[in-house]
Amino acid sequence: MTTTVLTTTCILIALGVLMKRFPKLIAGYGTLSVEERKFIDIKGLSSFMCFSFVGMGIVSLLAFYICLGLGHADWAGLSLLLPLAYIPFLIVKANKFDHNPSKRSRKYVVSISIFAIILVGFFMLYAILPAQVRVKQGEIVFTGMFGTSKPVESFSNIRISYTLPEISRRLNGLSVGGINKGRFSLANGSSCIMYLASNESPYIVLTEQNGKEIFFNTTRPVDTFALFNELATIIPATE
Repeated sequence: MTTTVLTTTCILIALGVLMKRFPKLIAGYGTLSVEERKFIDIKGLSSFMCFSFVGMGIVSLLAFYICLGLGHADWAGLSLLLPLAYIPFLIVKANKFDHNPSKRSRKYVVSISIFAIILVGFFMLYAILPAQVRVKQGEIVFTGMFGTSKPVESFSNIRISYTLPEISRRLNGLSVGGINKGRFSLANGSSCIMYLASNESPYIVLTEQNGKEIFFNTTRPVDTFALFNELATIIPATE
């Protein structure tokens, strides 16, 4: 998640700087006629957009590290949602720089902004959806973002665990609330993959032939046990 937040921050700041330097990058402005542009306070608009995007990037980054510093790593990923809360104000304020009688530019700004909100919202919703496990054509399939699939024969055994190994850091993926998805580095120097829908045990541990482990659970322990019993019919179970 750190990589994702840093990347998003850099993109927002870069966009802000570029819109100040190249105003045509501002949604809707590049499509206006020469006559319509005369009614746009482009200096004020480009400065506002620059400060807004740079601010969104910095605030998201600060919120992320504040959450980490306060020990709320599970919620740090929600810092990426902060720019969404600012966008309605951004839309309204940006239109204050448009003095066109027809306000045609507003249509472009609003439509593109709404599309961006929906796109980012869908992306975040898809990201935090708990993974599911399916057995399909001889493979174990982990669904959702950061999902993967592996042949059944690539696993040496499966077991139930009531504890998780000590995690040193997340290599990729996300951690939001009780949801942990992606590859994690462990304190013992190894790494594992996790698809956790909850911080509550039990956890299904699938061990690959190479010794790598995949941890999985559902939001309800009864469903986790049911899935374990299903997978134990095709993968050798151990204590």
